[in-house]
Amino acid sequence: MAVFLAIGCSIPNAAEITLPGKSILERDQLVVYSDFYIPSKHRLIDELTAKRRDMAEQLKLPVSDEPINVFVFETESQFRRFMEKEYPDFPNRRAFFLKNDTTLKVFAYWGDKIGEDLRHEVAHGYLHSVVNNLPLWLDEGLAEYYETPRGTHGLNQGHVYLLNNAFRRKDWAPNLNALENLASPAEMSQLHYAESWLWVHFLLENEMGDASLLQDQLERLRKSAESEPISKFIDQMVAERDVELIKHLKQLAESL
Repeated sequence: MAVFLAIGCSIPNAAEITLPGKSILERDQLVVYSDFYIPSKHRLIDELTAKRRDMAEQLKLPVSDEPINVFVFETESQFRRFMEKEYPDFPNRRAFFLKNDTTLKVFAYWGDKIGEDLRHEVAHGYLHSVVNNLPLWLDEGLAEYYETPRGTHGLNQGHVYLLNNAFRRKDWAPNLNALENLASPAEMSQLHYAESWLWVHFLLENEMGDASLLQDQLERLRKSAESEPISKFIDQMVAERDVELIKHLKQLAESL
């Protein structure tokens, strides 16, 4: 699920006509709009607010008070009708994060994957509220890591299976430099999402990785909105980075 930049002004009256808003729930940065009742102490809302603290602590980032407006449709059909009308060029996905110069927004529907979807898209919101100009691959890799439930250390089993099988078939090999050159969500395949996740998981969870590499990169981007690619800093700290990444992948596959 990708980050989309909202260009220009909002479509007049779109919120009045179709956006959910009969019920409004505010928790920390989150302002959750829906047309059905969501308890203020719902366990998913509790998890989303806890993720804010988790991310700030793990990534050494400050927290923001900038609102993240989360619009939750009751049904998939309502969500689809809204997206097709207001954002007809967007791909067919279950949820979206959008930002412009003044607002951060999440759109999703209350389905079987709502937990995964909101953890992913709200993670984008938390990141973009404090860090400017995130590289696409890193933005998605972090969101894929944090879309997993708390206590799982970001382990995405689907990505492990996909990458391990593709590597065994010789259909994929690590290429961080290629990831760093991706400029549009339309360019990203499922393997790109999975590899982006794997690099983030390697840096945060593997003893051969180094969380400070990621923390320092985010701090550089937060302070100046620009930095040299993180691959340069990984090469300085991790010998044979691709070999170590594949070792990490194999360890994860063997643990499943």
